[in-house]
Amino acid sequence: MSKKGIKVASVTYAMKGREILQKNGYKAYLTRNPHPENDEGCGYVIYVNNMDKRCLNILKNNGVKVLGTVDLGDVL
Repeated sequence: MSKKGIKVASVTYAMKGREILQKNGYKAYLTRNPHPENDEGCGYVIYVNNMDKRCLNILKNNGVKVLGTVDLGDVL
């Protein structure tokens, strides 16, 4: 099973997203995406243990700009 992460555009969104997910009972960690696309800003990824679609909805509903998901096997 591959590990998935949530791509966000900035360290600010990454830190806010991690805090929101942790408050909702998820274990979330930040990592830098070493190869962000040109339109992805600083390129941060929030890794969430047992990530599901609820994580994405929680972030979007709390104003975190989600750029998509990434296979962390490609990032780490």
